[in-house]
Amino acid sequence: MKKCCLYTVLTIFIFSCNGQVISPQNSISSIGTFSYCDILNMPLKSYPAAEAKPYLGIYLASKKIEQSIQQCRENIFIQVAGVIKGTPASKAGIKDGDIIKSFNGNPTCNDAEHILTSFKKMIEQQKIGALVNLDILRDNQILSLTAKLEDMQTHKQQETKHPYIEKCSGQVSMLENTLLAQKAIPIFNNILDELYTRSNTVHNPVSAYEKESHPLQLKEVTYMMRHPLSAGEVVRELSQQVIAPLHENNWHIGDIMQRIASLLDIEMSLSERTAEVSFPALLQIMEETKNKIDSALSNLSSEEKVLLQNKAINPWDDSQWNTILQISMKIDRAKLFNAFSPLLFFLSRDNLTLLKEDLMRRFGNNRGPILYEALTPIGNVIVGGPGPNVYAEDAALILDLGGDDLYLNNAGGTRPGMSVALAIDWGGNNHYISRENFSQGAGVLGGGFLIDLGRNATFIALDGSQGAGFWGIGFLYHGDGNGVYTARKSSQGTGQMGIGLMVNRKGDDRYLCSYGGQGLGIFGGAGILLDEAGNDYYQLGGLEPDFRDPLKSTVSIGQGFGQGIRSKKDRNGVPGGIGMLIDEEGDDIYVADYFAQGASYYYGLGILNDMHIPAQIDQSFRSKSSTDSGAFRPEIPL
Repeated sequence: MKKCCLYTVLTIFIFSCNGQVISPQNSISSIGTFSYCDILNMPLKSYPAAEAKPYLGIYLASKKIEQSIQQCRENIFIQVAGVIKGTPASKAGIKDGDIIKSFNGNPTCNDAEHILTSFKKMIEQQKIGALVNLDILRDNQILSLTAKLEDMQTHKQQETKHPYIEKCSGQVSMLENTLLAQKAIPIFNNILDELYTRSNTVHNPVSAYEKESHPLQLKEVTYMMRHPLSAGEVVRELSQQVIAPLHENNWHIGDIMQRIASLLDIEMSLSERTAEVSFPALLQIMEETKNKIDSALSNLSSEEKVLLQNKAINPWDDSQWNTILQISMKIDRAKLFNAFSPLLFFLSRDNLTLLKEDLMRRFGNNRGPILYEALTPIGNVIVGGPGPNVYAEDAALILDLGGDDLYLNNAGGTRPGMSVALAIDWGGNNHYISRENFSQGAGVLGGGFLIDLGRNATFIALDGSQGAGFWGIGFLYHGDGNGVYTARKSSQGTGQMGIGLMVNRKGDDRYLCSYGGQGLGIFGGAGILLDEAGNDYYQLGGLEPDFRDPLKSTVSIGQGFGQGIRSKKDRNGVPGGIGMLIDEEGDDIYVADYFAQGASYYYGLGILNDMHIPAQIDQSFRSKSSTDSGAFRPEIPL
């Protein structure tokens, strides 16, 4: 069967059919006999210095009023959708919901299609420092307000580097020839200039942590905004970067995590240890990890930690969101991620084999289902025998030597007071069922790891589970065998101010999630789902009705989705993270509703890369694509 690669990123869809995987570091990908350089390459351009632009400080909407105005054909006026604190609009007394009837005596009414653009031009034609008069309709009363326009703040956001794309330098592509023939190069450059301006947007003008640049706006996102035509090539590179360690003979979880951290612009080091691979060595490493996590989070109060723990799922929907974001910005993610360095280096394929052999030597002569159990500084530690076991109570460490086991506990999920949790099962057809959130390889303010090396397995969980990291790291690994994964919210490869990674090697798998997941990167985080082989079924959505068609449609948010939070009334904004769903082989089906399948919202990066797509691609991808909504455009306040 012919292989096809689907790249969907920042709502740009790029199809590339090719019979082999090409390493982007060594060559540019091709479509048939044509390469990226042949088709899409455009000369790199220098961007102009940022121009000072007048700024009012409101978010725009439109509204039709009943009162008839002679100059207005449709009686549709500008409505204030939000006022940004500390801006000219706020100082002038403009409030949410106000209808701006006139600007310097000129009615703001226009036809619905052009009204926002028309008002934007009214502001841009003014000078910085100019006093502007606005007639406001508020509660059926007309108010006259005066605002002094200020300079719109801009950043100098850094972008990442993709030097291999520059190998096209000097080559004239089909696109460039077409634009030249149509005399459309100036229009094309104007679009790039506007994207450059938007890539430097200040998200929260009065924010204390956003003076020079926004620390959570990813360099990859900034690059994509400025170089949108290179999306397919970049996705190819990022995908290879993440999956390459899995194909090494002695794969290390740390190698994958290190590469994912780099996508978040965080340098993560792996400290190699010469200590023996043994049960006591693992206990010591986990205790060291716990202490380092506590140190990394030591600048948070107990109350702040409780708040993050309780509000981890969709925190922007809470009245305490601004406080939650402020607390999040206090966390040094580099220090937090590096706290796991020794443990991540320990968790390699060869070391897992050596660890099992050590456990057999130490406890092989013991009888009973549980070979060892003790309360340690990291929490309860259990070593299970090769027969069937039932684990009902939470534990910091479970090492099970085989058998068909039932996990009714955290199964490698953190808990308050248990900042590091690890469960490793070496065999059997296992079942994992949890009635608590943040289970089955989930980390909240810490790290949770679940490694299943058995055969067929079933995973059932609630929210924030199955490879989910919130202000920490979550990891779920399943080897060969069929897997069934069911979760409710923010699961199956979800990262928020952390890393969530879900890896499935081989087997025909079913992924079912009701809302948010399957490769979801929220602010400050990376959420990645990697499936190596098998005919898989992905279904996302069904829980949250979508406002456009609530009786028939739901919101998905996932399957390769980068989610940011746009600022509005009393809510600060924050750029999104990176979400990736990569499936290497097999004939797969993806089912989702609104907001899914390689898309993003507000400065996020979403990638769905199926590296082996069946010919019936239009039947396999059934999504009310995010491209039918204007909500994905990075917005700039005026």
